[in-house]
Amino acid sequence: MKGLAALLKKELKEQVRTNRIIIVAGVFLFFGLATPLMYRYLPELLALAGDDMGSILPPPTAMGAMAEYASTMVQFGVLVIVLVAMGAISRERESGTAALVLSKPAGYTAFVVAKFKAIGATTLIGTILGGLACWGYTYILFEEAPVWGFFCQNALLLLYLLLTIAMTLLFSSLFRRQLTAGALGLVSIIVLSIASGLPWFGKYLPGELVSWGNYLLVDEPTSAAWGAVAVTLVFIILSLYLAGTILQKKEI
Repeated sequence: MKGLAALLKKELKEQVRTNRIIIVAGVFLFFGLATPLMYRYLPELLALAGDDMGSILPPPTAMGAMAEYASTMVQFGVLVIVLVAMGAISRERESGTAALVLSKPAGYTAFVVAKFKAIGATTLIGTILGGLACWGYTYILFEEAPVWGFFCQNALLLLYLLLTIAMTLLFSSLFRRQLTAGALGLVSIIVLSIASGLPWFGKYLPGELVSWGNYLLVDEPTSAAWGAVAVTLVFIILSLYLAGTILQKKEI
């Protein structure tokens, strides 16, 4: 892809210059620390407040805290990534920067892939920091924390977030309005997640990645969701390809 290295260097600098990498890392780190803490002491807080729910909830465990962290990141992590990626292309089209960049020897697909890799690198750093914080704090609170299962769970979570980036970039190439791109990107991920609960083909959709991660965490016997991994990778590649094709045919 023509000009990918130069474009990637530019996008990485942009992630640092706009403090996006700090914001994403900070949010992920916050949830990595806060989720085990809230999960551990929620029954006691409810009991102190006079709520009977505290006695009904099952005893908190290390695996439960880590599963709760994954669930939190699927909600708030996805939202953060959508906010970061929704204006990556549409904002540059609106300001005219995209036309300036693409007037140089740089391919449209390379333009999209560079943004995907830069935002993906930011997401990777955030996932690592949030995961380490969650694992460490879980170990402190519960004096146990599975390593391999949690690593696999976070790897699958990262793949899910990368899909969020790719699909948001696709809509960002379609629409000049950032809010439209972000809303459609978020809705598409929610729809795929809900569709994962359907019989027959639901087990091959990206939402199955989260379920598989939770099974790996508690080491329960289950069929591997490699089909969902393959479909997610196809969705990512297809989204990036379509985004580049759309930009090539649209008036930048």
